[in-house]
Amino acid sequence: MSLAGLKKQFNKANQYVSEKIGGAEPTRLDEDFKEMERKTDVTAELIENLINRTKEYLQPNPATRAKMNAFNSYAKMRGQAKQHPYPQSEGLLGDTMVKYGGDLGPESLFGQSLIEAGEAMRQMAEVKYALEDQVRQAFLDPLHLLQTKDIKDLLFHRKKLEGRRLDFDCKKRKHVKGPGGGTGKLGATIIGN
Repeated sequence: MSLAGLKKQFNKANQYVSEKIGGAEPTRLDEDFKEMERKTDVTAELIENLINRTKEYLQPNPATRAKMNAFNSYAKMRGQAKQHPYPQSEGLLGDTMVKYGGDLGPESLFGQSLIEAGEAMRQMAEVKYALEDQVRQAFLDPLHLLQTKDIKDLLFHRKKLEGRRLDFDCKKRKHVKGPGGGTGKLGATIIGN
């Protein structure tokens, strides 16, 4: 960092401390801007919670969900991008019914009914897998993109705006304390931009 950049950062930090501790008056932002900032913060929090609650809805068992997340993270580190689907309880129950219904034999009515019920449960699991894929593609992925790109960019620009405001207030304060006390060339330049 250059000397001028370091000096600018020091001046901004000084202005921030003066505002927080010394009671220096910061430049007031427009009420509409403050309301937009509040709505942005609420939207960012909403998206975070919405993504988490939707995942909990699609994958209700917390232990299995944690195991799946850990397994998928491990697979990504190894370079395997294939994600394993969440094991639907209907599918697991259906597999059990079909297995033991087959073990009872074709002459057992109970075995036949277990096989039919198991097939129905497997179909329900397939429908839930399709629902999970649909929700992920049409709902979670766009929210994740909004969260990781648009809101991140917005927060970056808000931080940049705060830095520029501190820089502006620092220059304005130094100019007022300067010789003559009036607005000179520097004050006109700052206010004009």
